[in-house]
Amino acid sequence: MDYNFTATGSINGPVLAAVFAVEAVVGFIANIIVLSITLYQRKSFKQPSTIFFTSLILSDLLDVLVYLPMTTVSTGAEEWIFGSTFEQRRATCVFSGIIFWFILYVTTGVLAAISFDKCLFITKPYFYKRFMKPWVALTITVALWIIIGLMFTLPLISFEDYYYYGIYFGPCYVGFLGKIIYSIMFGLWLIFIVTIIVTSVWTFCFTRRFINNQSAIGGENAYNSRKMKLFGIFGSMLLAYTLCYAPAVIIGFISFGFALPYEVFATTTVALHFAPIVSPIIQAYFRPEITKSLVSFKNALCEKLRCSHSN
Repeated sequence: MDYNFTATGSINGPVLAAVFAVEAVVGFIANIIVLSITLYQRKSFKQPSTIFFTSLILSDLLDVLVYLPMTTVSTGAEEWIFGSTFEQRRATCVFSGIIFWFILYVTTGVLAAISFDKCLFITKPYFYKRFMKPWVALTITVALWIIIGLMFTLPLISFEDYYYYGIYFGPCYVGFLGKIIYSIMFGLWLIFIVTIIVTSVWTFCFTRRFINNQSAIGGENAYNSRKMKLFGIFGSMLLAYTLCYAPAVIIGFISFGFALPYEVFATTTVALHFAPIVSPIIQAYFRPEITKSLVSFKNALCEKLRCSHSN
């Protein structure tokens, strides 16, 4: 296979790199703020939902600290420059491609776990309080990361299990040889999607009055936010991730049968990496401990500014 590490598209690399850089910086700031408040409010880890949401934050940070910087540099240079030899460039390209797949699968898997967690919280509150302990949520999260990590790293035993798509405008994508890895990938993805659909439909079948009645049993929780009640944090996240990921998935399928302009792929990539920005914003809006901390910080800042003006 002919490997070409030079961009072949007609995209303006420096401009697109600037967009990626802005996404990386804003995403990093937003996620670090939410993560810092979460770690400061250690009591919030008694809620299983906090562990799942923190896992999403870590996945976003992996994107903005590892994948996006590599993509930004190569897009601006219009060449995959990581490595001085062909073997080194191929290795870093495979690494970047694996990180890309890993982030997508971890995010989808955590969303499935959150969907199941929310469904259980709303429909079976007594059972939820007995069964869904923080260590259970942590076990589920760690298992997801390990299983997905093994799925994408075990083929590294032989680089021949991966193939390189080519660089159209900067990102380095990899695919997989053989039917086994694709079968495993599709099977795991199908489990995640079916879990999200089934648990979401089950949850949304319950009325607003039912949620209000059960809120006294479940106690304060991110799922029990008074903001947008039924839709809530998970509905907002699901909508946000769908809007960010759906264009890339749809265009990916269409590209198998039709040649599309490189600008289309660049636009879907920008949309894809907008998720690490909107996810922490949604968490900051719905999670009580984050909202209270931000309000307290704002009030303290305003008070300090008023005192400075008085003096």
